[in-house]
Amino acid sequence: LGVGGALPPLGGGTAFGAEFADAPRTRWQNRSQFVLVLAGYCIGIGNLWRFPYLCGRYGGGAFLVAYLVMLGVAAAPLFFIETVLGQKFQRGPAETFRKMAPRWVGLSYVPAMMTVFYIPYYQLIVAYAFHYFIASFQWPLPWVDGTTPDKYLYEVVLQRVTSLDDEGSSQVNVRLFFEVVAVWVITSLCLVNGIHSAGKAAYITVILPVVMITILFVACIGLEGAGMGLRYYLVPRWSALLNYEVWGLAAGQIIFSLSPGMGTCISLASYHDHSYRKLAQDCLVIAISNSAFSIFGGFVVFSVVGNLAHNLGKPVEDVADAGEGLAFIVFAQGLAHIDGRWSQILAICFFLTLFLLGLDSTFAVVETLQTYMNDWILAQDPTARITKRGNIFRLAVLSSILLLVGIPYTTRGGYILLEIADHYIVTYCLSISVLLEYIMIGHVYTSEQMIEDVYNSTGVRLPQWTGFHLRYVAPAAIGFVVVLLIYSEWTSDSMKAYPRWAVFLFGVLPTVIALSAVGWPAAQFRLRRFFYTIVCPRLTQWTPEGLSPARLRAKKAGYKDWEDVEVSPPESEQQGI
Repeated sequence: LGVGGALPPLGGGTAFGAEFADAPRTRWQNRSQFVLVLAGYCIGIGNLWRFPYLCGRYGGGAFLVAYLVMLGVAAAPLFFIETVLGQKFQRGPAETFRKMAPRWVGLSYVPAMMTVFYIPYYQLIVAYAFHYFIASFQWPLPWVDGTTPDKYLYEVVLQRVTSLDDEGSSQVNVRLFFEVVAVWVITSLCLVNGIHSAGKAAYITVILPVVMITILFVACIGLEGAGMGLRYYLVPRWSALLNYEVWGLAAGQIIFSLSPGMGTCISLASYHDHSYRKLAQDCLVIAISNSAFSIFGGFVVFSVVGNLAHNLGKPVEDVADAGEGLAFIVFAQGLAHIDGRWSQILAICFFLTLFLLGLDSTFAVVETLQTYMNDWILAQDPTARITKRGNIFRLAVLSSILLLVGIPYTTRGGYILLEIADHYIVTYCLSISVLLEYIMIGHVYTSEQMIEDVYNSTGVRLPQWTGFHLRYVAPAAIGFVVVLLIYSEWTSDSMKAYPRWAVFLFGVLPTVIALSAVGWPAAQFRLRRFFYTIVCPRLTQWTPEGLSPARLRAKKAGYKDWEDVEVSPPESEQQGI
């Protein structure tokens, strides 16, 4: 950790950053693979169901202004900086942070731990989209054939209970479980060859959703009542900019969408050569594409919502819903009101788009965990070779573990557990880790060094005020978001309706575990120092550092080091027996 002392490194702890600069590293086959994989990671399901809802409800075009401001102030700078750091240090987040600021290496473990808790229930949402995509091939559409979209989601797809105290709440929804298994199998097959297979899969999973959303736009923009929905979505209500909640939600949305602080940007950029000089252009394209997809997707969503409001004779704000309600209830119901087989075609396009958007994000996150694992292996043995067979084995083990972690979410009460987990884990872990990362970069690694790294990696000389921005402006903006989150948590009653044990086990505990990773390396160091200096000080002489002086004296006295001794075969072998 660089905090003094002569203590032996322990595998997987403070020795995680052992030097292995000579180890070969996989490289991107071309620029487009990197751009598509990173863009697919950023553009996820939330772009299509959460952003339009927030934009429509919290000020329309005014919310869009707040969103773009927070993009430029907080999210985009860190997104770009992380790619530069990944290319410079050529390693995953842990090794990169260790080289930047050894005492802050624990910060790199926060997104890894967060991912372990977060990706299992995220895959459940992808499984919902997978279910609806398959079901869309039935005619008539199953959510209008003798049922309603809300009943279909809750009673058929989720088999949901109303409370965790209800009988059968812990019973596994078998069909949903196997749909999650199918999603994990598809994810693993698309990552068999690491970044190369992910890059090839991205040509389909990133480009096809753009084609699908364009088809949906052309089909839905002319629906009766679409204009009413678009006015609700886009017309600015400028007074909303005076509402602090709007700024907090805008910052949260772009941080969660572009997702700096997750370590994925560092991992994916580390597969570039040092000579690559187009990171600035790539990040600009990805950031613009991410926001453009969100805005463009909103046209599709609110065209359908406006049409549904027109058909039901209700105001748009009474029809629009958030999250899964917007995608799997409102949108499904809106598509069902379109005449003929055209509704089935649009349903297939929409739910295929959701499914592919979910897979894109999963690819990048799982590949980041793979990078953590491979870097750890090389830290233990710099001569180790990362083989395709080994990668496949680790991918299978990792996917199986994450599948098992996600089993509680596939129960009949799992939907409630998902709401609890989603409220806490990503929201608090990502916001706090981004804040700490800005502090580390601006004040420990220093903004001057970061500006120099950007110039060396891209040839772009950032203006001098960038240093002030990295040290004060961006941390203040993220700090404001964190304060809003804590204040909202303190004053809101949203979690009081859930059992305390569920809130603790699936919300508070995973969040605390993930955030506590910041202090793990320092705690390990102090425990080892306490053990060797207080509890068993005599054992210090048997550590590698303690034995070094004795071995040096023995060599000077004429004794050979055991590593230099040539072992002769037994006498029986010398005689040919």
